[in-house]
Amino acid sequence: MARVRQFPRWTIILVGLGLAGLAIILGLFLEPAASALSPTLVEPTPTLPAILYGHGRSDSCETCHFSIDALQASADDVDTAAHYAIDPSSVDTTHGRLGCIACHDGNGEAPDKAEAHEGMVPDMSVEDPMTCLICHKDLPDEIPNDMLETPHGTVVEHISTGAECDVHCSDCHGAVGHGFDPVSGEVICSMSTCVACHEERQLDVQVTDCDACHIGPHDVAASLTCDDCHESTTTWQEVSLGVHPVKLTGKHAEIGCFDCHDAPDFKGLNNVCADCHTAGHDDMGEDCTACHEPGGTWAPSAGAWEGHEEIWDQYKGAHVEATCEQCHGEPFEAVDPSCTTCHQAPVDHEGGRDTIDCTYCHQADRSWNE
Repeated sequence: MARVRQFPRWTIILVGLGLAGLAIILGLFLEPAASALSPTLVEPTPTLPAILYGHGRSDSCETCHFSIDALQASADDVDTAAHYAIDPSSVDTTHGRLGCIACHDGNGEAPDKAEAHEGMVPDMSVEDPMTCLICHKDLPDEIPNDMLETPHGTVVEHISTGAECDVHCSDCHGAVGHGFDPVSGEVICSMSTCVACHEERQLDVQVTDCDACHIGPHDVAASLTCDDCHESTTTWQEVSLGVHPVKLTGKHAEIGCFDCHDAPDFKGLNNVCADCHTAGHDDMGEDCTACHEPGGTWAPSAGAWEGHEEIWDQYKGAHVEATCEQCHGEPFEAVDPSCTTCHQAPVDHEGGRDTIDCTYCHQADRSWNE
């Protein structure tokens, strides 16, 4: 009888470990397959809308629109052909590099005019403004460097909600793919363009409401409107001073605003002569116009000074012809306005009459002996 061979008991442990390792290896390989086959819900990855990139696919557009001869040959009205001419250099601008069909659709590779223009969009910002927002999504309501207020917020809200809007991107920014770009500063949209648009559309914000578009640079903007000083929207630098706290005459009327004021906020002045001039007298205050006529001659006009009105009405006569120095001395000093400050009472008035005001008995505008 053959003897049955027996394995050591410790071999069972090795077999168990081997089976466990095999199970782990199979699990690693089978898990991806099981996950792929199991019905699970996967969140879709959001993607941005795409602009139809048309550079290199707009050759027939450029062939025709870059050539005035080609335009005239295919135009229904030869006189209007030049209106559709495009400067070849415009294709090098940011928008121009997108290609014609990126904004206008159509078929940029069709040799036939009718086929090339089929489905063409003249102004994308009117017919499909959402496409503009693909790139221009963070539009400011204020442009501090240019001191401008913009209707961007209103326009974007209307575009996003599909609400009707009377203002389109091209109204202010023009044909940006054709070399017109007021934002760059190389081409500036004339103020007359804005004025004409507002008037034509009868917009609620009228052209006289400067603060609808502009951020006032002056600290007087709360009390004055722009057209109080600025004469024209086309020649904005021409200023005609319509309002001023001090009447400007003589040389003062010939100088510019910022010859006296701090630019651009008009601060730093108290509307007195001493703001700009060094007073010629001590202790006479800062307002030279109290005694001087602020004109070309700077002649004394003490009779108009409120401190002299009563004296001039009372004394009149030769006092009106007296110089300031004759009473106040040099440098000027405040004086007692009584007669005895400058005049000595006659000897026969001693004993009482020399201490009272002479005008109690004498009339200043008549002979002193009367």
